[in-house]
Amino acid sequence: MLNLEERITRVWHQEVRPLVADAYRCHSTGTPRAAIVATWTAVCADIIHKLYQLAEDGDGTAAGVVRKIESARSKADAEAVKTMQQVESGLLQNALDLELVDFIEHRQLERLQQDRNLCAHPSLRPLGDVFVPSGEYARAHLVSALDALLVHPPTQGRKAFDRYIAHVGDRSFVGNADYLVQMFAQRVKSSAWKLIVGTAAKHAMLELAVPEDSGISAEVAANRHALCLVAFAQHDRDAVRETVAKVMSKFNELSVEQQLNGIGRLGAFDVFTEALDATVCQQINSYVEQMPISASKVSMANVIAVALVRFDAVRARIPALSGAFAKLDPSVKSLLVRSYPCAYFAGVVAEILIEAGSYRSAEELTEGTVIPVARFIQPEQLEDILTAWAENPQCREAAKMPELAALLWTQAPQLHGHPAWTEFVKRVRGAALTDWYKYDALAGQIGFQEAEQS
Repeated sequence: MLNLEERITRVWHQEVRPLVADAYRCHSTGTPRAAIVATWTAVCADIIHKLYQLAEDGDGTAAGVVRKIESARSKADAEAVKTMQQVESGLLQNALDLELVDFIEHRQLERLQQDRNLCAHPSLRPLGDVFVPSGEYARAHLVSALDALLVHPPTQGRKAFDRYIAHVGDRSFVGNADYLVQMFAQRVKSSAWKLIVGTAAKHAMLELAVPEDSGISAEVAANRHALCLVAFAQHDRDAVRETVAKVMSKFNELSVEQQLNGIGRLGAFDVFTEALDATVCQQINSYVEQMPISASKVSMANVIAVALVRFDAVRARIPALSGAFAKLDPSVKSLLVRSYPCAYFAGVVAEILIEAGSYRSAEELTEGTVIPVARFIQPEQLEDILTAWAENPQCREAAKMPELAALLWTQAPQLHGHPAWTEFVKRVRGAALTDWYKYDALAGQIGFQEAEQS
């Protein structure tokens, strides 16, 4: 037996909930005819509230009905009563058109409407007999109304999916996770939700082709769908995990280059990385090991592939990425750090500074590696970075480096107060050939003079 009392607490609109409770009390007290009438009343009120919600969201069909209702409410005369009767007679069709219910649920609610008419108007029965529904019959109507409509928010089906596709292709695409969940996860029917999640996963993982008139490339579409997929996991992680697992069989059939592109989009998404096939990871690992990489020559495609080293989970599954990254020229490493600033790259900037072979390269490497990851640098990493900086004369004595040191301190507030700053200033001042290389700006920021005097 279904727990109707619990179902009633889940009714979507708070003003409809008491109406449903009335129907339940009628059923519980043995008045099934009244229970059916009350159930229909709750259904009408629920649909009207949902029409208002959809009208606020910009749905034209809902807005037209709402205008009729507002017009009737403003008059409160005989004509208004006729208008509301017309509105009531069309509510189920409105609900079907707006995909608040599907055609099967529409049939169930139509039967409720017909039985309500028999209960409220006994003369409709042939030979004047009064319609006498059973208690179980009234209960079945209440359960049907709850399941089909009353416990659900104003969700939609195909229209919601069409809105999702339009949003992904819109120039003003919004990738905010909360917005995506609210618009395309919380307020769609279960069937549409599955379709949306499946579409997002297929585009994100497989980079499917898009219509020529879509206004965006397949790559851009895939990147946007990837953002959506990650956001959707916040709402229904199990559904996303199940969908990713299904699409993974197609992903495994892609070329290695296509697989690398997919991992680049979703490498930070644990649902995706956990679903990666071990054999596929081994294949990609072998591919990375054989990639022609040298300090003087590497293709951009291979550079992009090596960039996957920034994802912890991917690096664990494809260990050859770490070795490939180590082979790159410092300038290429700097390009990756600048393009993908993250916590992992904060741990490699010290090694990059050590490799700086000229004043200009030291400045470029610092601007391209250290500064972009400043917010990610951990206290235990700061000492290695500043030591590499101070011990390499190409870094220590380059013209822009004192300014860059002050900028690093400004952009790494999590490191303020760390003793490595004081030790760094002492070291560079001890080796300074001119006053410019005493790093006065940084010394002033950390209060170095006060520290010396104390």
